[in-house]
Parts: sequence; C-alpha cells; structure tokens
Amino acid sequence: LRRRLPQRRGTIAVELEHAGHHFRMQIGCFPDGALGDVFLDAAKQNSGLDAFAADVAILVSLLLQHGATPAEIMDVTPAEIVVVEKLPPPLW
Repeated sequence: LRRRLPQRRGTIAVELEHAGHHFRMQIGCFPDGALGDVFLDAAKQNSGLDAFAADVAILVSLLLQHGATPAEIMDVTPAEIVVVEKLPPPLW
C-alpha cells in the first residue's frame, strides 16, 4: 500500500558526487521524519545523465512510499556515493 506525502513537507538538500559527476538531491520527509520522496538533478541539466537521475529518483521515491527503508535500497545499490555538502533547506 502506497503511503502518500502531504503537500507541504520538510526537505533535506544535499550535493553528491559519484564517478566524477555532481548531483543535487532534495529529500522530502513524512511528518514522522521518515524519508518519502527524492528529487535528483545532475549538474549538466537536460543531459542524458540528468534524465536518468530523475528517473532513478522516481523509482526510489516509489520504493520509500511503499515501505522500503533507505538501508534496504542501499543494500541493493553497488555504487559508492560521496556526500559533498549538506545544504540549508530551501526558503520556499
């Protein structure tokens, strides 16, 4: 069963680096603090990598909303991701 996020929710913003590529990620949270959705943008906007990152973020969001934990998702992900900088929350 899919758990729906409220329209307004807290977010966490981070910058990531993987294989020399830079990404910006926004993570939306449920009211209880659980992660609920992910938005991922590559530094090169409108590139194939940017489109792929956005599609991966949709899949991760659906997994989170259907009850998968971040640990379960990372266990099946072979990549090593480096958090470059935790960003302040957006002003909107």
